[in-house]
Amino acid sequence: MTHDQAVLELAHRYLRGIYEGDTQALHEVFMPDARVEDLVTGSFRSRTAHQYIEAVGSRQSPRAAGESFNMSVLSIQVLGDMATVTAELRFLGNHFYNVLSLLRRDDQWRIAHKLFGPPV
Repeated sequence: MTHDQAVLELAHRYLRGIYEGDTQALHEVFMPDARVEDLVTGSFRSRTAHQYIEAVGSRQSPRAAGESFNMSVLSIQVLGDMATVTAELRFLGNHFYNVLSLLRRDDQWRIAHKLFGPPV
């Protein structure tokens, strides 16, 4: 499997985890010390990946709400042991863009940072 394929596979696991509310899958794709940051509430918010995943687990998942899967990877770029993924997510009345920064350690890709917000 190429690095591009591995990054794309991880991105799909991430999106599926959001859609299904699968906190175990989300813990597997994020680095333990990853950060998640946004401006969704109108002010800057910075959380650990664990805090973010807990929030995902505490709400009804799009799948449980009966929504169809409406999330897609827009782009990936792999630069050595670093990669970025840009994705578009529409669920539970929201529309977000996600920019994920990934690192490859011990031959495994993981999300090191997530930045997200609504389109302008």
